Amino acid sequence: MELTLPIASYWQTFLYPELAKAAAPLQGWFYTIQAQGTLVVSLPVLILVGLAVGILSGIYGVAGGFFLTPWLNLFFQVPYNVAVGTDLTQMIGTATMARVRQGGEGYVDYKLGLLMFAGSVVGVELGARLLEGLKLSGRVPVLGNLSWLQLIMSLVYGLLLAWIGSLVWREAKAAWLRQTAPMAAAAMAPAGANRLRTVNLPPFISLPASGVESISLWVVLGVGFCSGLLTGLLGVSGSFVRMPALIYVLGVPTVVSIGTNLFELLLTSIYGTLTHSLKGNVELALVVILLLAGLVGRQIGAAVQRRLTHPVWQFLLAGLFFVTIAFMVLKLFR
Repeated sequence: MELTLPIASYWQTFLYPELAKAAAPLQGWFYTIQAQGTLVVSLPVLILVGLAVGILSGIYGVAGGFFLTPWLNLFFQVPYNVAVGTDLTQMIGTATMARVRQGGEGYVDYKLGLLMFAGSVVGVELGARLLEGLKLSGRVPVLGNLSWLQLIMSLVYGLLLAWIGSLVWREAKAAWLRQTAPMAAAAMAPAGANRLRTVNLPPFISLPASGVESISLWVVLGVGFCSGLLTGLLGVSGSFVRMPALIYVLGVPTVVSIGTNLFELLLTSIYGTLTHSLKGNVELALVVILLLAGLVGRQIGAAVQRRLTHPVWQFLLAGLFFVTIAFMVLKLFR
């Protein structure tokens, strides 16, 4: 069973017009690029990838979402711009489901969420335009068929995955030490976690719903901008930046941070989907399949998550990050 994606390979048609003169389609393990540039992918493998990402998200939370964009590129040759736009679009469904599951138990600071969204809009648009510039920038002169889009996005995503993987590895190591030698892994507060709260740059605002009496508006907008930039450029939720910033920088209680993060994520993903759709970076067939498979996978992951408490599972997740990076590097130089 196969799925045809006419939009997903548009940049390849634009970038490699000689495909039309190719004697045979370009063949990969799970994809075929036809002479006219149409991308045909294996539907069963695509569903398995969606399930796998969903299971990882159900078990490990936000960490699982980092794999979808690079895996779409690695396994199916989906261009990074379409992988990002598609990932961002299906995020609307996951954010909506998370908000529904939270229901009346969620506490949302709507004022804070809307202010962060104002910063996120600028970040998302900048990230999307940077991606658009890479999409149309052509090939790297000294590297033959390698495009600037593939090179830069592989490097940026590789660095991001390496950072997240190292954090997961450190957390797993600390959990292992707590089990084997409790005194060897004392918790340490992150140095300078609250420094941004002391920024003395007017105007100042209060956030009564979050219990914050006074904070610079620019700090709130800056948090939104940084998370939005990552969302627009990489298709990730930005929650791994936004949640710690809400708690440790803005001083928002955890229960309010969770609800506000989901509210802001939903708004940001809607705007990101709109701007990426206008740029031709969203493939609806991919969105539907990945969203449905991912939702099933999340249920499976959540069901088994309680049984996977040993640190070895965190070590395996960290290893998966580094294996993905290794394949990304191999793809650049093959």
